Amino acid sequence: KHDLASADRLNTWYYEDAPQAVRPMLEAARRIRSFEEVQGGLDEGSALYEARRCLSCGNCFECDNCYGVCPDNAVIKLGSGKRFRIDYDFCKGCGLCAAECPCGAIDMVPEAL
Repeated sequence: KHDLASADRLNTWYYEDAPQAVRPMLEAARRIRSFEEVQGGLDEGSALYEARRCLSCGNCFECDNCYGVCPDNAVIKLGSGKRFRIDYDFCKGCGLCAAECPCGAIDMVPEAL
């Protein structure tokens, strides 16, 4: 939906750590005799778990962090699935919302004079 946020814009503290998924490897003797995949895939349960760990890079998933940290009540909740709107009449540009956004969905753009 939006441009991807670079890794430096993500707040990984928001996400839980998880062990690296172990994928089965084809033994060396079978590798030299076949065209089978060397590295196996994930089973359905592991694949679903990994998919749920998506960092939503650049896309809001409505965690409410921006809403909770705004000292000026400039972040307005639009309802489930509709995300948020910033009321620029109240926003003073402190950047707390952007700093606390775990997925980098908020860009601070200087106002044109």
